[in-house]
Amino acid sequence: MDWTKLNMKEVTYFCKSHNKSYEVDFDNLTFSLQIDCLLMCFYYYKIDIFTIKDIQEFYKKMEIPKWKSEGIIKPSPSKIRKSLTYNFFNIKKNIQSIGDDCYKIIFIDTKLYEDDIKKGYQHNKIV
Repeated sequence: MDWTKLNMKEVTYFCKSHNKSYEVDFDNLTFSLQIDCLLMCFYYYKIDIFTIKDIQEFYKKMEIPKWKSEGIIKPSPSKIRKSLTYNFFNIKKNIQSIGDDCYKIIFIDTKLYEDDIKKGYQHNKIV
């Protein structure tokens, strides 16, 4: 994946704001909801093809803390695959497997992410 497509200041704000984000408290979401939000971020930045390794790399780069315990999340491929089958934001119908651990995003509504980022800029939380 081309990581340069992501605006890391915005993504960092969205994922690591620790209750300071306006719409999403990413750290306290279940893993499956975090994956849904991550796919929303990818799609917002025109990244529509991703792999399980891309998601693992994202968690490694962002150092997302574990929910209710010490350390950072290091998701296994099976945990990621399982999360991709859930249907919280109607993601399931909009994700297609296109190969071994490779997926294509058909469509994801990014309004939640867009709104949160706009509020972050409005309140000088993203600089």
